[in-house]
Amino acid sequence: MTAIETRSVELRADADSGVVEGIAVPWNERATIGGRFEEMFERGSIDATDVKLFWQHREVIGKVIASEDREDGLFIRAQISDTTQGRDARALLKDGVVDRFSVGFIPVEQRTEDDGLIVRTRVDLREVSAVTFPAYSGATITEAREATPTNKEIPVSESTDATAEVAELRTSIEALDRRLEVTNSRLSEQGEPAFTTDNRSAGEVLKAIAKGDAETTRAYTGGTTADSVVKDAWVGDLTRLIEEAAPLRALFASGTLPSEGLNVEYGQLKSDSSVVAVQANEGDDLVFGKVQLETKFAPVKTIGGYTQLSRQEIERSSLNILNASLNAQAIAAGKALNTLFRTEYVKAVATSTTNNNTVTAPGASATYVDWINAIVDASGIYSDNGLSLDALVVDTATFKKLIALQGSDGRPVFLITGAGTNNVGAVSVKSLTGDIAGVRIVLDPKLPANKNAFINTNALREFRSPLVRLQDDNIINLSKDFSVYSYTAIANELPNGIVPLKAA
Repeated sequence: MTAIETRSVELRADADSGVVEGIAVPWNERATIGGRFEEMFERGSIDATDVKLFWQHREVIGKVIASEDREDGLFIRAQISDTTQGRDARALLKDGVVDRFSVGFIPVEQRTEDDGLIVRTRVDLREVSAVTFPAYSGATITEAREATPTNKEIPVSESTDATAEVAELRTSIEALDRRLEVTNSRLSEQGEPAFTTDNRSAGEVLKAIAKGDAETTRAYTGGTTADSVVKDAWVGDLTRLIEEAAPLRALFASGTLPSEGLNVEYGQLKSDSSVVAVQANEGDDLVFGKVQLETKFAPVKTIGGYTQLSRQEIERSSLNILNASLNAQAIAAGKALNTLFRTEYVKAVATSTTNNNTVTAPGASATYVDWINAIVDASGIYSDNGLSLDALVVDTATFKKLIALQGSDGRPVFLITGAGTNNVGAVSVKSLTGDIAGVRIVLDPKLPANKNAFINTNALREFRSPLVRLQDDNIINLSKDFSVYSYTAIANELPNGIVPLKAA
């Protein structure tokens, strides 16, 4: 049975994903695999028939429903099934916690270049998986949305896949049977007892034990661990690297970072006095209004870090210290991006507060009616600005106050679990989200106090390059350096798109 190899690539989800699509494998892009060799996929090298969608290479959450050989790589479209793991996967993709693809394939044909590069010329793609850490940076998910397959999409044959798996399993069992026969034959030639199988059912064995069958219940008189010295077992690596969720970044828009320049130039709405009204009399001038734009710049910032390992540590350690170090770097990069975006969001809240683009925050003893009144006030501001009210971002203390709200009868007004009465919203404590009167509530646990605000998702836009990994050898001291870096710029495109809750 041929082993399946896996490769991962970066993806980005922009919405709740029932269907995800994008480039799963980029063509002609070199990548270092496990620090051992370099690899590249040649265009047209992938057979993508009967491919399943996995979660972390462990559990099936859907299937690939279409694939296409494009200029930049293998394009795939996958449907996430409505299962518990599938729904969890959608939430994590939406929050940006998991934002990468990985492919599992069986190598069929390849060639090796003079510099050691392995060029895959033919592979059998078996799975596409949502994972955490990338090997290829050139593949991204271009869209994630709720949808169902169309007639033009390529269906995956469940029966064909099952038949192939059963046939492969049957072949493996037959091979094991032949090996057992050969082993027994050799033991017989050497005068040793052959292996025998007990074909009794579990019930028959229990009956034999109850009857005192000597063969089944014979007392063991040989040596045991009590006759020897037994040391505690070493269980190996118990390291747990914790990934940080990105609820705030996942709410807002994203864009492609320009390939050069230290600033991203964008247009910001300065004022809009546009008005249309009834002409008073025939021949009278129409009412006048205009839009004013101004140029703004978002500085491109670099985030990065590096670590250094000796070659002995990499090659001789019992634990995979290199893999743990690379994973830790990727997680730290995610935390840094979250912190940077949160800082820019707080600045945007402060700007809107200065401009009095605010609503009065409900007080400490506020009822759910006070919160609904605040939503009505905010909706009026968004209506005047021609924008939609998309969500309410709150800090931890405010989130706790919201879920503690009660009606006049003492019953909770937020539905947390089960059925209830006089509910005006729902809360998911696990995902730290909810809604009140149809307005989505999102908690950022690390948001500073009193920075609560209603938001339009296009108010801020994050321009970010893929996370790049570099490595370099030091032949003098037999060490190896590993670094990661990414460029990012955050533009406040619609200042009026953030409406803070200002304390009375």
